[in-house]
Amino acid sequence: MSDQLLFRNVMKITAGRREPFCAAVRQAIEFVEQHGPQLMVRTFIDDEAMRAVSFQLYRNSADVLRHWELSDPYIQAVSQHCTVEAFEVYGTPSKEVIAGLSQFLSDGRGLIVKPLVGFSRF
Repeated sequence: MSDQLLFRNVMKITAGRREPFCAAVRQAIEFVEQHGPQLMVRTFIDDEAMRAVSFQLYRNSADVLRHWELSDPYIQAVSQHCTVEAFEVYGTPSKEVIAGLSQFLSDGRGLIVKPLVGFSRF
């Protein structure tokens, strides 16, 4: 079974902050495309609901921890313009990743879904 982790982050964009939110997300994704360990990042926006959904695919928990270390200023910049409504992790994260997600897990916004079966093609 693969160690891959897929994250799904649902964010409610703060009223009047769509443009700064989008700019911060673009800067963050440009940075991780050049320097981050993610295999894939995709962010989608629902303008009517003022929500965005981000998917990130990692090889393993070590890559998640590396991303958090490298990208913290970018994560903080995005967070200024939204609230996380749901944070889902698909896979089996390490204890360190679980600890990093503890805020979402303890308040009910976070969910970890264990793998059953599958494969990846790149």
